[in-house]
Amino acid sequence: MKSRIRRLTVPLVLLAGLVTLAAFALPAVGLWLVVADALVPSDAIIVLDGRTPARELGAASLYHARFAPVVVLARPRDIVGEIPRRLAGLPTSQEHAAQVLRHVRVPDRAIVRATEIADNTEQELSIDFELARARGFRRVIMVTSPSHTRRVKTIWRPYDDRVQGLVYPTPWERFPAERWWQSRKALETTVHELFGLLNLALGSPLTTFDRDD
Repeated sequence: MKSRIRRLTVPLVLLAGLVTLAAFALPAVGLWLVVADALVPSDAIIVLDGRTPARELGAASLYHARFAPVVVLARPRDIVGEIPRRLAGLPTSQEHAAQVLRHVRVPDRAIVRATEIADNTEQELSIDFELARARGFRRVIMVTSPSHTRRVKTIWRPYDDRVQGLVYPTPWERFPAERWWQSRKALETTVHELFGLLNLALGSPLTTFDRDD
């Protein structure tokens, strides 16, 4: 009887240890993904493509608070296609983002539109960096989703000594960092970001789109 109890004790202790570790580690992962730099006046506000209108609204609030005089919009690949988009009467992602900014009283003269097409965040930030250098920007604020901030910060790090990049998580998008595993949406978002960081660490061997597209 005693030997049976001893045999059960070890697995139970290990299980309890794993549960305790998970209870601390899982929230830490979500919290680690979210970066929020202290903001200071900058030369431009860069809106990372996606999640319209949440990121644009965050950028507009910074513009109206006079953190920077211009807002930069990305030009992502058109995954819908030009012909279907025209037939449906839909704006491009870049123009949709500009519409949101204008609606919340960011003047068109303050909106800078990137002209190079980006397939992913890494390409987008490379384009933003070159745009910043060409315009003489010394510091920029990058607005994105809370879960996306760690990846943006990591990608920008090689550029930071030439153009300082501050990361701002838009308050218009919710990310349950301390319990991300409790809903499918938050779980998918977290896994996507962790995979993106892993792909980045490996030198980005996987492309965003099929190479034949």
